[in-house]
Amino acid sequence: LQALKRKPDLFLGSNLDVKAVFQCGVLSLKFPEAPTVKASCGFFTELLPRCGEIAPVGQVVHEDGKVLLQAVLEGIGGQASRSLMDHFAEILFALNKHCFSYLSVW
Repeated sequence: LQALKRKPDLFLGSNLDVKAVFQCGVLSLKFPEAPTVKASCGFFTELLPRCGEIAPVGQVVHEDGKVLLQAVLEGIGGQASRSLMDHFAEILFALNKHCFSYLSVW
């Protein structure tokens, strides 16, 4: 999360597997530890606004965003603690704001 905030051009490097980072973030949303889930939510709320400006991010959101949406809805549906609902809502808001065309298809 901090790397994405401070140095977003790291995601432009050819040696970074953006898809793997994205998948790790999705898996982290399902962890039982609230701080981990909170950090993962923060990662996605920073990542999603960049899907238009950083091509590799846009591509992975296009290909795997449905998996992210599913994980968020599962968390909201009862898999995660109620104290984390605001964090999941921030991801939904970011998806709606920055990836609306994909969101309506998913």
